[in-house]
Amino acid sequence: MGLSLIQKITEMKKICILFSLAWVLFSCSEDFKHEPMGGTGSSAPNPVKNARVEKNIPGGAIITYDIPDNVDIQYIKAVYKTSQGIEKDVKVSSYSNRLTIEGLGDTQERKVQLYAVNRQEKQSAPTELTINPLTPPVVIIRNSLTYSADFGGFVINFENEEKEEVAISVLVRDSVTAEFIPYDALYTSIPQGTFPVRGLPDKESDFAVFIRDRFDNASDTLFFTLTPWREDYLNKKLFRHLFLIGDVTWNNYSNGNPLSWFDDVIGNSNWGHTAYPLEFPHRYTLDLGVNVRLSRFKLWQRPGDDVLYQHGAPKYYKVYGRADDPGSGNDSDPMQGWTLLMECNSFKPSGLPLGQNSSEDQEFAAKGEEFSFPRTIPEVRYIRFEMLESWSGMKCSVVSEVAFWGEVLK
Repeated sequence: MGLSLIQKITEMKKICILFSLAWVLFSCSEDFKHEPMGGTGSSAPNPVKNARVEKNIPGGAIITYDIPDNVDIQYIKAVYKTSQGIEKDVKVSSYSNRLTIEGLGDTQERKVQLYAVNRQEKQSAPTELTINPLTPPVVIIRNSLTYSADFGGFVINFENEEKEEVAISVLVRDSVTAEFIPYDALYTSIPQGTFPVRGLPDKESDFAVFIRDRFDNASDTLFFTLTPWREDYLNKKLFRHLFLIGDVTWNNYSNGNPLSWFDDVIGNSNWGHTAYPLEFPHRYTLDLGVNVRLSRFKLWQRPGDDVLYQHGAPKYYKVYGRADDPGSGNDSDPMQGWTLLMECNSFKPSGLPLGQNSSEDQEFAAKGEEFSFPRTIPEVRYIRFEMLESWSGMKCSVVSEVAFWGEVLK
C-alpha cells in the first residue's frame, strides 16, 4: 500500500531538515578546526599576581606567584639575563605556581619579569621582582679545592654539596711557549671526591685548575707550583701468575683465564673468573717481577651492561704484599708471611641500585678504578688479592685487568 501525497511531502521535509542540520554542523566544525583554542580575538591575559621570592638559592632563586583568573592561561614565563648577559627564559605549566631560576654564575642582584601566556601565545604585561642569587656552585667548588703532590703528579680534593654537573679542568705551563695548555679534566656530579692527575715528570712545574658548569659559568683559576714524586709504570711482561695454597682457580669458564689479569686487554670476553658458587675469600697471587715501593694500582671490572657493578664484579677486597718468595704457600696458614697493604671498597659514582648504571659509572669504570697505597707500605715483589664481596652478592669474582705503579728499586 503506497504513501499518500501528504505523507510523501512530510518525509521530504524531514530529509531537507536533516540535510540542513548536517550542513550547519559541518560548517561549524570547519570553523572550530581553524580557530585557536580559547576563541578568536582573545585579549592578552591578566598579569601574574602576588609574585615573590620564596628562596634565593646557589646560582638562582625559587619564585612563587598566583595564576591570573583567565581560563585560557597556558604557561607562566620568567625572563632574566645570565651571567654572560644573554637573555633567557624559564617556562612552567599553568598548573604550577612555582618556578626555579638556576645556572647564574655570580651573586649580582637581578630583575626577573614574569608573564602569563595564553593559548594564542599572547602574553600579559610583565610582573617584575628582584632576586639575589647565593654563591654559585662553581665558586663553592673552587673555594673547596686543595691539592698535594703525589706519585706521578698530584691529587685534587673537592667538595660539591649541590651535586652540580661540572668539569674540573687542569692546565700545565708549556716549557717552550710558557702558555698554560689543557692537560686533564674530570667530569663529575658527586658531592665530594678526589681527582688524581697522573703521568707527569718528577720536576717542578706550574699548574692551573678551574671549574666550569653546564651553564658555561667558569670559576676563578687556582694557580700553584709543585714537584710530582717519581713513579714508574710496572712492565706487565715481567708479571707471572702464581697458584699458592689457599688460592682459587680463575679459569673455570670458557673465556676465563688467570693470565688475562695482566694481558693489557680490557673487554667483555677477556677476564679471569672463579667458579660459581664458591665461598669467599677468592685469592689470586701475582709476581710483579721486580722489587718496588708501590704507589697505586688500577683494577678494571669486566665491562658490559649485564656485569658492570653487578654479577661477580669485586666490591670489597684486600691487597697483600711481600718481598720474599712465598714458595708454594703455607698449608696451615695460607696468609702467613703476607703484609696487608690496603683494603679496597669499589666506588660507584651514581649510587644507583644494582643493575642500573649511569654514563658517569661507565666512564669511571672504563678508566679503571684507582687505589693509592699508603706511603708507609714496605717494599714488595709479590702481590696477593683477597676478594671478599661481589657487587651482586654472588659467590664468584671476575676481573678483567690490573696495572701497577711505583718506584722500582734497583
